[in-house]
Amino acid sequence: MTGMKHLLIVDDEAHWTDNLADHKPWGEVGIDVVHKAYSAFEALELIQTYPVDLVITDIMMPEWTGLELIEEIRKRRPDTVCILLSGYSDFEYARTAIELEAFDYLLKPVKDEELFRVVRQALSRLERLDEKERLQRRLAYSLNENMPLIRSHLLSEWLTGTARAADWENCAVRYGIPFRAGDEVLLVLVRPDDRLGGGEGREAPKHERKLAEYAIQNIAEEWMSSGGFDVWSCWLGRDYMAMLLRCGNGRPPAPDIGDAQALERLLLGLQQNIKRFAKASVSLLMTDPHRFPDEVHAACEKALISFRQQVGGRQELLLAQKDAAPPLSAKSLRTLHCPPSLLQLMEVQRWQEAEALVERMLTELETDWSESHEHLLAAAMEIGGAFLQLAHRSGIFLRDAAPELTSGFIAGEPMRSIAALRRWASSMLQAMRRHMREEAVHNRRETIRRVHEYIERHLKTDASLRAIADYVHMHPTHLSKIYKQETGQGLSDYLMQVRMEKACALLSGSQLKVYEICEEIGYLDPAYFIKVFRKFYGVTPQEYRDRVNAGK
Repeated sequence: MTGMKHLLIVDDEAHWTDNLADHKPWGEVGIDVVHKAYSAFEALELIQTYPVDLVITDIMMPEWTGLELIEEIRKRRPDTVCILLSGYSDFEYARTAIELEAFDYLLKPVKDEELFRVVRQALSRLERLDEKERLQRRLAYSLNENMPLIRSHLLSEWLTGTARAADWENCAVRYGIPFRAGDEVLLVLVRPDDRLGGGEGREAPKHERKLAEYAIQNIAEEWMSSGGFDVWSCWLGRDYMAMLLRCGNGRPPAPDIGDAQALERLLLGLQQNIKRFAKASVSLLMTDPHRFPDEVHAACEKALISFRQQVGGRQELLLAQKDAAPPLSAKSLRTLHCPPSLLQLMEVQRWQEAEALVERMLTELETDWSESHEHLLAAAMEIGGAFLQLAHRSGIFLRDAAPELTSGFIAGEPMRSIAALRRWASSMLQAMRRHMREEAVHNRRETIRRVHEYIERHLKTDASLRAIADYVHMHPTHLSKIYKQETGQGLSDYLMQVRMEKACALLSGSQLKVYEICEEIGYLDPAYFIKVFRKFYGVTPQEYRDRVNAGK
């Protein structure tokens, strides 16, 4: 069975839920992570947060019954298998459970053998589901949810000159974009003149800025669409929103794409609506008509230069491309501003992509700016700054990770030539990659040490997976995976081993009763402890004690 399996146990009786979740050998039946909920509402929150495969729920609970919970789960997570476990044997409950496609209906008290048999059957059913169909459904849902972001990212690639789509027509159909190769289009740049979402003199929190960006983009798309245009928009970093416009099919007549006065009136209305509804003043620049997609990158570069030259720090301007001054001869390195950045790639340890990005930057230097020392400096500062930020965000000084290379950077060695920058960047990438790998190994080992420490101190009280994960500030699933990778043993197996070894020590070295030893190692049910001990050692705890005493 592939993938970690998550079980959710739901019951308003906390002692029953805790006992069932924490003191049963779920790992033996194929369950990796067990979640607990003490109400239906708490269960729904956990289902939205974790990839729950199997739910065992009581029927009679306050607020919602288990039957109502299953009905809601069917709407949200139809692949989740649900089992009812209750002390109520009324046929109407069973019939409703069948109608809701509950996998099984068990009556309390249920024996472990019966419960585990049903759980194994439920997991087998999950395994038999058509994996391809489930994957396609999830991908379709994910694609639909992220479609606006995908479209924006695609436009950003075309505008920055990094698009790699050879067959645009298929790409347009796949993502529902109404632009076709050869269309005559206009590009409009929108620049907020104020700090979005923030007050005077302060930077807005990230979520407030994103909300303001969404509002401006939404207003712009609706307004220009109502004017008869097909609209495709994105944000270029934090400074500009870009809109590509073409006369829409089946919409109210749009102004002629060459009618500058009508277009300027429409954009003036957009400017006023953004100020009215988003409480933001913006400046706009409209390009001359050009062809999609071949000419959009050049048009965007020209428009950005014009914007910086003509608008500068002034506010609430509306310019057409013909009003702009001719572009300067110097241009910024394209690879400096194309996401993802070098820092972003290194932070998630995508080292091969980071190396490829550096090489693209250096190739652009060699091809377009081989004689410009300023562009070499810009590239060197960008690469060096990314390494410095990565080191500081990791809690170290760069000199500690690569002393000689850091000294060389401070002395300006990478700025002497493109070849020198290439050598330095390659060596620094290798040094940081090696340092972060060693740091990760050290951190994982420290996590394992803290896990063992926690189990030793809390074996009697609460040594559940969730409690251990909370202690080391990790998700239970991630902790289980790391523990298995580092030790070769499952965390639940290690916990069982510790309990059994401590039980043996107490049986042979103390006069505690078996039920007292059961409590000392964190079990609430002596019968279950005896069963597990016999499975582990082949004898009961009392038989083990008798053998030890006989040998003394």
